[in-house]
Amino acid sequence: MITIGAVLLIVLIYAIVNSVKFFKDTELSKAVKEKMLAKAFKAAFITVIAGWGFFELFMIMRIDPSFEIYRLVILIIVVISFIVFGLNLKVQNQRPE
Repeated sequence: MITIGAVLLIVLIYAIVNSVKFFKDTELSKAVKEKMLAKAFKAAFITVIAGWGFFELFMIMRIDPSFEIYRLVILIIVVISFIVFGLNLKVQNQRPE
């Protein structure tokens, strides 16, 4: 579990750095930035909804988890959504439309 957390933390820091670079970038026009942000937010939102939905289905099929487990899973889902957001911006920034 600690290795999974360490890997998620490293990738999260990389995604946050890419997001900050994107927001500080002045080369792209405002319209292009807004379009890229919309795509990234959409991907992150879908990640949160899908993760939460799968976890709720898992809770229906199994015993109810404790509050600590529920909190940990929601934290992991939010971290993964931040990672998806940052990496999505990185990929779009490499090949803007």
